[in-house]
Amino acid sequence: MGVEREASAPDAPDAPRPAPDADDPAARGRLPRPPTARSVGFTVSSLGFAIARRFENTLAPLALEPREFALMRAVSVAEGQTQQAIAASLEVPASRMVALVDALEARGLLERRHNPRDRRARELYLTPSGAELLQSAFARAAALELELCAGLSGEERERLLELLQRVGAALGVPPGVHAASKGL
Repeated sequence: MGVEREASAPDAPDAPRPAPDADDPAARGRLPRPPTARSVGFTVSSLGFAIARRFENTLAPLALEPREFALMRAVSVAEGQTQQAIAASLEVPASRMVALVDALEARGLLERRHNPRDRRARELYLTPSGAELLQSAFARAAALELELCAGLSGEERERLLELLQRVGAALGVPPGVHAASKGL
C-alpha cells in the first residue's frame, strides 16, 4: 500500500492557486463595465442627477432652492410680466406658481404689483434684495459650470452643448427650458 498524503485545505497558505485569468474581471480586482456604461440615456440621467445634487448644494448657503432660482431668473429677464405669463413660460401650474411666489415674496425677494391694464393680474418684479441674491446665485452657478467643464476645451464644451441640445430637441425639450419645470 502506498503512503497516503494529507490533502491540503483549499485555503491553506501553501495550497496551489490557479493563475489569474486575464479575461476574468474578478481576478483583476474590478468588475466588468455594465452595458449601461455605453448608454447615452443612462449616462445623461446619471450625470443629470449628480449635477442637480451639486447645484442644490451650491445654492444651499444662500438658502435658495433650484426651483426658486429658476423662478427668480425668469422674473429677472421678464420683469413686469404677469405671474400667469411667467408661469406659462416655465410651464408651471398656477397653483404651484402661487405658492412659489408667495414664499419668495414673504422673504422679500420678489414682489407682485398691480397691472395697470388688468386689475386681476399681478406683475412680478425682483426686489433689490432679490436681485442681489440672484447675482450671488449666478456667481455660484458660474463657478459650478467652470468646475464641471474643467476637463473640456471651450470648443469641446460648445460641441457638447450642441449635441445635448439635439438630443433634447428630439425629446421635445427646447434649449434653455428645463424639462422638470412642469414639476417646479
